[in-house]
Amino acid sequence: MNVRGPVLEVDDPKSVETSHGTSQLAEVVIRPERGAASPTTVTLWGKWTETVEYLAVGMELLATDLDERTFDGDTQYSTTGESAVVVEPDFLVDVTDIRGWVQCPRMYYLNKLTGLPLKYPVLKGTVVHEVFGDLLRGRDLESSIESRVAEAALDIGLLGETADAVADDVRQNAAAIQGWLQQGRFGEDSWRSEQTLISERFGIKGRADAVRRGMPVELKTGKNLKRSPRFQDKVQAACYGLLLADDIADPPDTGTLLYTKNSALDRSEESGDLSPAKEFSIGPGFLKYVLRVRNEIAAAEYDMSVPTGFEADANCDYCFEQDTCMVVSGRLDQESKAGQLGEPLPEPERAYFERLYRAIEEERREVHAEYRKLWEQSAAERADDDRALVDLDPLGREPLDGGRWALSARRTSDAVSKIREGDRVLASDGHPTQGTAELATVRHLDDEIVVVADEPFELRRIDVYPSELGVDRQLTALHDAVLRGDPDRKDVLFGRREPSFVGDHRPIIDNNESQNEAVNRALAAEDFALIHGPPGTGKTYTLAQTVQALVARGDRVLLSAFTNRAVDNAIEALEAQGFTDVLRWGSESGVRDDMQSYRFDRTGDPRERAAALRDAQVVAATTAACGSRALKQQQFDVAVIDEAGQLTEPGTFLATNRADRFVLVGDHEQLPPVVRAENDLQTSLFEQLIDDYPDAAVMLDRQYRMSQRIQYFASREFYDGQLRPANAEVASQRLADLDGVDVSTLPSALRDAVSFVDPGGSADGNTNPTEADRVADIVSAYLDAGVDPDDIGVIAPFRAQVAELSRRIDEVTVDTVDRFQGSSKEVIIVSFVATGELSSPIFEDYRRVNVALTRAKKALVLVGDATALRSVPFYERMLEWAG
Repeated sequence: MNVRGPVLEVDDPKSVETSHGTSQLAEVVIRPERGAASPTTVTLWGKWTETVEYLAVGMELLATDLDERTFDGDTQYSTTGESAVVVEPDFLVDVTDIRGWVQCPRMYYLNKLTGLPLKYPVLKGTVVHEVFGDLLRGRDLESSIESRVAEAALDIGLLGETADAVADDVRQNAAAIQGWLQQGRFGEDSWRSEQTLISERFGIKGRADAVRRGMPVELKTGKNLKRSPRFQDKVQAACYGLLLADDIADPPDTGTLLYTKNSALDRSEESGDLSPAKEFSIGPGFLKYVLRVRNEIAAAEYDMSVPTGFEADANCDYCFEQDTCMVVSGRLDQESKAGQLGEPLPEPERAYFERLYRAIEEERREVHAEYRKLWEQSAAERADDDRALVDLDPLGREPLDGGRWALSARRTSDAVSKIREGDRVLASDGHPTQGTAELATVRHLDDEIVVVADEPFELRRIDVYPSELGVDRQLTALHDAVLRGDPDRKDVLFGRREPSFVGDHRPIIDNNESQNEAVNRALAAEDFALIHGPPGTGKTYTLAQTVQALVARGDRVLLSAFTNRAVDNAIEALEAQGFTDVLRWGSESGVRDDMQSYRFDRTGDPRERAAALRDAQVVAATTAACGSRALKQQQFDVAVIDEAGQLTEPGTFLATNRADRFVLVGDHEQLPPVVRAENDLQTSLFEQLIDDYPDAAVMLDRQYRMSQRIQYFASREFYDGQLRPANAEVASQRLADLDGVDVSTLPSALRDAVSFVDPGGSADGNTNPTEADRVADIVSAYLDAGVDPDDIGVIAPFRAQVAELSRRIDEVTVDTVDRFQGSSKEVIIVSFVATGELSSPIFEDYRRVNVALTRAKKALVLVGDATALRSVPFYERMLEWAG
């Protein structure tokens, strides 16, 4: 019997006498069925009583394989020898975090703050693990080493190492792997490498180095001269054993740790057990211990408590992170087993750090809620939520160089999703957690789908795979900005002094006063400058002019933005102005085809690659990429960051931490930061600084996109009426100005620059078929009038309506508001979908409407239910404007 629900009461443990002697028990009252049923008592026996030390009211508790008894009419439950107790089972704890917590809970916390640095042991470990996977997939050793070392060329060069030296080191470590594999103990089909494992039951996830006949094998690039594996390594391998079995009572018999450095040691100089492979038994008792450690982490993450180090029997004297631990404790005035070093930060800085730390961790919990949907939602629900492509028809699998596989399948429906080419997805043979599943990269996404994975299987489904990389890097960026940040910069950010500007004003852009002022403000900034660019005001052009002016005076510039598309658009603007000395950081799939010539190739000669990066005058990368280990080694004079209104404060720090000064370019009246949690991350640093220091900002007030009629509403509602057409030609533009367009053939309702159409019908969830039919008719009317299909765009708030529209319209661009950001069309048609009332939260953020209304140049058609739209004052004003 399994029982799960929120905790209502937690009693202290107590000793009782049983037929087996003295035992410990603790009673917990929970409300089963996720809180839907009546309260019941669960009695925890033995070691499970340790759970109540950190269990709190409100936490979710799962207890499995319980003994069920009725007493005085009440059903009560007790743990048995086969029971598992799981705290907050929906929070997936990573296996490596469980290993880190066993070493020291404080280390777990520090690793979250500081991330993995670019150091040689990390580099070598990565390459050796990749070679290990290649060997398991049947690749030749020398071919694998050559390829993997070449891929790591940039990191090797940044560390001052040579390819030959690294290859020799890897080869010595790989000898242990190869020798072990050549012992002939395993059949051809007994291995799986880098297997993705998720336990919805125990709340654990991980990626096992290898699985042999259902038993975990973990690779360690250090040495171990004892007969048995290190304890924390056993914990890690046992975690994978628990994931593989998904059952405490029937785990794999054995776990294996392979210490590769043992094979490189000189037997004449070392004593002890030099054999690389060390096995240990995995039993139910050990798995219960592992699960209790996992529960400690889940409980700490629930209340976001900061570990002190006293929770474990760690010896600080021999810890290589002791100094870091003491500095962090000192700066944040935290209790720590290692003690404190240095003076605490000023109280406002500590409060700011704590506030955003909690906000980022709340965002992490939202990411974990996305993990949960992998198994809680049905395949149809995942597809309807745009998070999966399901019911794929497998076409085949093709081996690739390096031992990987190209898996192909055909769509069986026209469903849309959030998945894009280049995305990392969870590919499966039907179910992402209960079948065969692998992390894979989408190579091709059309009627035929191709993904690249480590293992072959029949591809029947691909799911959006939640990633914690974003929150991890934001947390590190917050740490670097507050704990390691320049004190002078922090004086400005925390309001202790005003930002300063030094330098003469000079003409740079001669036909637009606000653009010229913006570039001059950026050049004069000693701390930062803000360029506010409403729709169509030439924001990207001004950004490119700013970058060139900074480079001309000798500055090294980091050019960054939230999306790859914005980075490529900025490079395109520079190219149009004759500037091409740009190094584009990014993956092949992330960089636009016509921008590939700028993309930095990280393979080749290590010293040459490192020098090429260090010498680049302009490096262009997304803000997320700025948190990579290699780019964190770089320093710039100025960071110029586009789409700053869409970035969280820590997300902005990813780029600003790399530079002495920064220029933020954006519009906080358009799309907000992309976050799931409702907290302080919803306000960008750009918006915060504009509010705090309006004199540091310049608003571009002349727009080159929209006619006067179209731009009027956005100017009045969002820009205090300051936004105006750049000239009479822009203001007076009409659809009839386009070659071959005969406006007289349009229905009278569509001849005005701004029109409203109420199609009737009713919404069905996030779709409105009747409205979709009417939008299709409107598109046909414009096409019949001679408007080119490429000049028409259709915008809908929901992906489901995008799919509905796409079934009817195949010649023009149809997409969501977010995907239309940064683009424009001669004609824009907006489908609002809702009828009766505007109940969806998406209608509450008027900034998205601003984006939709300002994509049009000459004609804008609003299609929706007048009753629903008039129910909210903002939309009522919009209808009055539309006529």
